[in-house]
Amino acid sequence: MVLTKYVGRGNTPAVEHFGYPDQGYPELKDGEVRLQTLYLSVDPYYRGKMNEGKSYTPPFNLNEPLKGSGVGKVIETKNPEYHVGDIITSQKHLAYPFQEYVVFDSETIKNYKKLDPKFPRQLISATIGWLGMPGLTAYFGIKERAKYQPGQSIVISGGAGAVGSIAGQIAKIVGLKVLGIVGTQEKVDYVTKELGFDHAIIYKGKSRDELSKEIASIFPQGVDIYLDNVGGEVSNAVLLNMKDGGRVPIIGQISGYNTEGMSSKLLPELEALVKQKNLEREWMMVFSYKDKIDEAWNQMVQWETEGKLKCRETHYHGIDNFFAAFSGLFTGDNVGKAVIDIAPLDK
Repeated sequence: MVLTKYVGRGNTPAVEHFGYPDQGYPELKDGEVRLQTLYLSVDPYYRGKMNEGKSYTPPFNLNEPLKGSGVGKVIETKNPEYHVGDIITSQKHLAYPFQEYVVFDSETIKNYKKLDPKFPRQLISATIGWLGMPGLTAYFGIKERAKYQPGQSIVISGGAGAVGSIAGQIAKIVGLKVLGIVGTQEKVDYVTKELGFDHAIIYKGKSRDELSKEIASIFPQGVDIYLDNVGGEVSNAVLLNMKDGGRVPIIGQISGYNTEGMSSKLLPELEALVKQKNLEREWMMVFSYKDKIDEAWNQMVQWETEGKLKCRETHYHGIDNFFAAFSGLFTGDNVGKAVIDIAPLDK
């Protein structure tokens, strides 16, 4: 799976931007390992990497495999540290090539995590979802950046998405009152009835002022924390309701990825409001906390085992469905984490 030409700011990715060349099947050299890819992650931040030029992350190289989060199974090895059947996942290293078969040399594979054979089979795809970058982003967004006190209010945009759905549950675990902003009634029911959010509202078809009034009716005293996954008018509506000294970790600005790119710039009136209310509003990058990733991983596995953390994935089948999966991120088609299934786990 390659990017054949850059999309550019102000444009929407289309099928013709992508290609599926034959990757070949080279002989292994000493120290190398061949993986059959099981799962690939589909994430909004890829959109910034489809533009030529500077972003917070380097662009994809044209006509080379896209790289992100993935899981593979060792099917051939000339490395004594790895055996056929071992499961390898990205975790801290978001450079897994989007190919059906991947060869890593003895140094490159050290960047990836080999799962313990006792790791629950049903959680393997989760290692690029709620145990991967999206879940870790949610964890550190709440535990490190929200600066919460139990009983405080939090609004989470993209509430049914890969980050938002986990963040809302963690917020409940630590004692916050949670409002999720979502796109459909189905997602309202999902986050409130299944995930335990206190409230959820639909943003689609509403103006900024209408949405702002609806938020105010739920939190009349104001909002303490806003976990911003989307930007745009949704975020503007929340900012109008923030308390003085509120915290606004910026996770993503997906509403503008096809227009402004990664910009989090506000309208002048809202910039003034942020200063007036002394809001802590800044980008959060998950790998700022790389030394705490194993701790976070273990805590989230424990919560899932205890039934405190529930996770849903939207699965697509085959690498040629990447475009459909990626487009779904921007149209609200996915619930939870979008994952592409490449090969059966137990084949």
